[in-house]
Amino acid sequence: MVNVITSFSRITILSFVLIFTLIDLVQIFEYKLNEAVYSILSTIQSVMVVLFLFNGTFVLFMAKEDAGMIMLGIFTCIFFVGFYVAVYRLSDFVPRALINNMFLFISFGIIALARLKTEFAAKHMIFLFITLVISLFVIMGLKYVDRIERFMYIFAIVGIILLLIVAFFGQVENGAKLSFAAGPIRFQPSEFIKLSFLFFISGCIVTFKDMRGFLIASIGSAVHVVALVLARDLGTALIFLTAYVFVMFIAYKNYIVLSLEIGVATIGGILAYHYFPHIQTRFIAWTDPLSVVDDKGYQISQSLFAIGTGGWLGSGLNKGMPNKIPVVTMDFIFAAISEEMGAIVGVCLIVCFACTVMLILNAAFNCNNSFYMLVSSGIAVLFAVQTILNIGGVIKFIPSTGVTLPFISYGGNSLLSLMLCFLIVSCSNNLYFDSRQGRRHDR
Repeated sequence: MVNVITSFSRITILSFVLIFTLIDLVQIFEYKLNEAVYSILSTIQSVMVVLFLFNGTFVLFMAKEDAGMIMLGIFTCIFFVGFYVAVYRLSDFVPRALINNMFLFISFGIIALARLKTEFAAKHMIFLFITLVISLFVIMGLKYVDRIERFMYIFAIVGIILLLIVAFFGQVENGAKLSFAAGPIRFQPSEFIKLSFLFFISGCIVTFKDMRGFLIASIGSAVHVVALVLARDLGTALIFLTAYVFVMFIAYKNYIVLSLEIGVATIGGILAYHYFPHIQTRFIAWTDPLSVVDDKGYQISQSLFAIGTGGWLGSGLNKGMPNKIPVVTMDFIFAAISEEMGAIVGVCLIVCFACTVMLILNAAFNCNNSFYMLVSSGIAVLFAVQTILNIGGVIKFIPSTGVTLPFISYGGNSLLSLMLCFLIVSCSNNLYFDSRQGRRHDR
């Protein structure tokens, strides 16, 4: 009976995700849709997410005979309702298409983690509620901060100090210093500094509106990146650098500066390869993983085997062997999803990530405030680069960088950072406060 349900669920899961994805491709033109059509499409997407979530948790309940799987689905839906109500109370416009995408990614994460390690799924669920509460307090605080760009130097100084602390005193993980522990809590500052970094460079641009803003933002960005390089956290350094380059381009639209910045980044990548052994190791594993399959290439080889074994429709939930992949709950969770849910679902997931970036950019370019327009644009870049680095590493498109897959990989630090980012984008038109001219003031 379980085998029949699991086999049938391959088709139902694919159907739910495929319908969601097709609607997503229409929703990226949300500002051209009339309100009724937008509402209908968003509602259908919401239904698809819930059906997908309970389809996955029910199959795991049958396979593992664990009622906790059903409870995970119920609590995830409670979280969805709480998040939606919070955004509805905080913002004049609720970007339902964007929120639906976030809910889909969270559902993928809950199902994949419940399949791989039940206790991780339970902890991930707890992280969801904790991060929602913390994020709401932060967002409500931002609504009453007078001209937040005034604090751009504080954002930079605090961020750089935290990165340097990690660089000199952090715990080494996979060749890089990423975090430090405070009792049972592992704190990874770079996840939160992504947002303060965007606040810093956006503040420089809107405050000075000339080359001074460009120079100050460039110097501050360089120090952030150097601090990350000292910590050997080169994946995050690349994310910061890319965000800086594209936010600067959006602000100044100067192709010469863009070309110079890309050139500097390329030179930096070449130098990193020559001076950091763990980068060389990842490059060897990327170029020819089978030649070092027992050592450096084991992780990527197992990832490719898993994706290939799953085929287009997948082996079915709880029918694959994703636990053979090292760090599968974090860096390589996309391989686990593709193995058991199928390559078609994997492709749909990639399309949904791309649509999410477009939806964030839609929200950014329709924001009535320059500061949050730049911040939201930067969030789109952060989200896009992080997704490309993760999935690209899993499918051997690029060397593995060790970054997590947004909303899906296990980890409370990443979840809180992303939750804050999505709440800021969702409420961007209602956050800016200027005591001199009123809250919704277009600078």
